[in-house]
Amino acid sequence: MKANYLLTIDEPHTHQVHIRLNLTEVENEFDFFLPSWSPGSYLMREYSKHMSCLKVLDDKGNYLEYEKTAKGIWRVFNPTAELSIEYKMYCHELTVRTSHVDASHAFLHGPSLFAGVKDVDFSNIKLELRFPALWSKVLTGLNDISKNRETFLYKAKDYDELLDCPIEIGCHESDGFKVQGKDHHLAFYGKTWPHKNNLKSDIKKIVETVADFMGEIPYEHYSFITHFKPDIYGGLEHLNSTVLAFDGRKLHHRKDYMKWLCLVTHEYFHTWNVKRIRPVELGPFDYTNENYTSMLWLVEGLTSFIDNYLTWKSGLISEQEYWGIIKEDLNIYYKIQGRKFDSLESSSFDAWIKLYRPHENSRNSTISYYLKGGLVFLILHARLLKINKSIKDLIDSLWKHYKSRPEQGINKKEFLQLLLDISNKEIVLEFEKMIETTEELDFQGILKECDIDLVFSKPIPELGVNPRYENNKITIASIRLDSVAHKIGLNAADEIVQINDLKVTEAVFKNIKSYLDPEAEHTISVLRAGEIVKLSFRLAPGVSLVKSIQALKSSSW
Repeated sequence: MKANYLLTIDEPHTHQVHIRLNLTEVENEFDFFLPSWSPGSYLMREYSKHMSCLKVLDDKGNYLEYEKTAKGIWRVFNPTAELSIEYKMYCHELTVRTSHVDASHAFLHGPSLFAGVKDVDFSNIKLELRFPALWSKVLTGLNDISKNRETFLYKAKDYDELLDCPIEIGCHESDGFKVQGKDHHLAFYGKTWPHKNNLKSDIKKIVETVADFMGEIPYEHYSFITHFKPDIYGGLEHLNSTVLAFDGRKLHHRKDYMKWLCLVTHEYFHTWNVKRIRPVELGPFDYTNENYTSMLWLVEGLTSFIDNYLTWKSGLISEQEYWGIIKEDLNIYYKIQGRKFDSLESSSFDAWIKLYRPHENSRNSTISYYLKGGLVFLILHARLLKINKSIKDLIDSLWKHYKSRPEQGINKKEFLQLLLDISNKEIVLEFEKMIETTEELDFQGILKECDIDLVFSKPIPELGVNPRYENNKITIASIRLDSVAHKIGLNAADEIVQINDLKVTEAVFKNIKSYLDPEAEHTISVLRAGEIVKLSFRLAPGVSLVKSIQALKSSSW
């Protein structure tokens, strides 16, 4: 069976995309599907919910019989040798893992659009794009095989590649550069506030730094697609491209710009780590069901350590700024009580139901494999430095292992063996414990051995709630386990009305510790399900946080 696709956008303001999948050499009854999730984003998104106007036609335009057999799966009965599957997709969600089409542009995310056929491996797929003539630019990782400027025709070697090459169409700002003789294309959609940063130069510096660190570039060309819109943030990696989402108003602010730089490094490093070096469970993909793995600490944890590290090594942030980022990560980690109950392996396996579906008690019951994973690899880097090795030695081994069998992934046993090959049994056993258990991590002691001085502050008396400020109301978003709020019976969703019989404003509550005597007893009144509930409390010391991290002169981090 062979497949070609035609994607047409006639009226972008309606957010509708028309797709026709042409199949030839069809021999038997078959099932076709629309993916339910996107590799790199571990949540069942059920893209078929946006499908409409589905029909199956033979080569003469006659309707063929089909039946829906499961969510996003259909069976075609009595097919002809040549047929087409036609449908429309509603595209009006601008994220890195969904498609968005409006009058200004089209961002096409493969898994949310292109149907596949169960148990059939397509090869040499052609995709034709038709869109309004006013849109003058297309950027994608797919290979352009157009014979003239009036036709937009692209080729994918297989279905996986088709899904793994997002497409940006419109009148976006475009630019590019070369590194190691290979083209790197840039597309910027959306508006930014004035800033003095050179995005092209800084992205190029990141590419040069990561490519030099890895020793080679594993693609022929690369695309950076960036969406600048208010209140968005994120990224999604692809085989030879990435999609980035960032609030364009924040680029002028140094702290936010550092976050942007680390995001670029993170997604670009994924070119090697996850798109090539990967757990065995992550490919070939089952696009209709969850693909469980306990090794997201490798693909996301290692990448979360490397993004800060190589952004610093690129010279785009200072050493002081680097340790400031680590300090923030540590303090977030210490505030999450879920680290006491959830291991990295279990956090990874449960990504489908926990990390991507957070709730009011998430921080008390689970830990992010991004956050803790990055900190675990920070510890591993420190341990390796003490035996005159580094995280680069491990990554070099992982890359060599991948190249020896690029069609296969790596399992935990193989990873630990690679780690043993460059270190010793003691380091391997410690690493195993860090990913398998919930034992507390001794950051202070381990960093001290590398001449990194980590100083903790004295715990400050606090209530232990995470507030939400909305419409002049203060509502409790979540409560920290074992805090004062937890012990006296405050609930998430409680609206804080008064403290000590006086109304509390947002400005006062943000600094409530300075208004309350920690030695005295106080009262808090909350509105809960239409009733006023009054509780007594005393402030108590909260979490001890990192006050400072200082790399001594002798540090070789």
